[in-house]
Amino acid sequence: MFRKSTYCALGFAAFLVFGGASLWENARIAIEPLRAEGEAEKTRQISPICFLNDYDEALRIAAQENKPALLFFMSRDCKFSQKMLDVAFADPSVEELAQQFVCVEVDMDDPANERLCENFEVVASPTVQFLSSYGVPLRKIASVQTSETLVAQMQAALASVAWRAAHLGENGKIMR
Repeated sequence: MFRKSTYCALGFAAFLVFGGASLWENARIAIEPLRAEGEAEKTRQISPICFLNDYDEALRIAAQENKPALLFFMSRDCKFSQKMLDVAFADPSVEELAQQFVCVEVDMDDPANERLCENFEVVASPTVQFLSSYGVPLRKIASVQTSETLVAQMQAALASVAWRAAHLGENGKIMR
């Protein structure tokens, strides 16, 4: 009838067929969340806040419109920076408060922004630096923020601007 080697060959073939199907099922199960995440990437809401990229121009506008500035120091490769852009800055309450600021996105990977990062002592992304309309540093947050904490920090910066205007006349030195 069948020799021992034939049984071995049939057993090995069965292992490949059924084992391969099992491996494929495990691979499919592992790929599904990645595919779903990819679909979510396509539908991700982008921050509706209009960020300027030129710091000097932003300070000129801030002084002209008498608005404080919000500097968002970020890195394109930083998942926490992207999370803040996609979640915190996309929140309607943050968007509403952002209208009271001149918002600037500072790409820390750009060599042109190296001096700006040094001036504000920014070493990690994401970092948010609030400035008065005259460029005076008010407060700095050096970590990822939820929309709720970002709203609280923005409100505190606005309160600080109001206090400075009332008590100091706001004529501080502009940081460049």
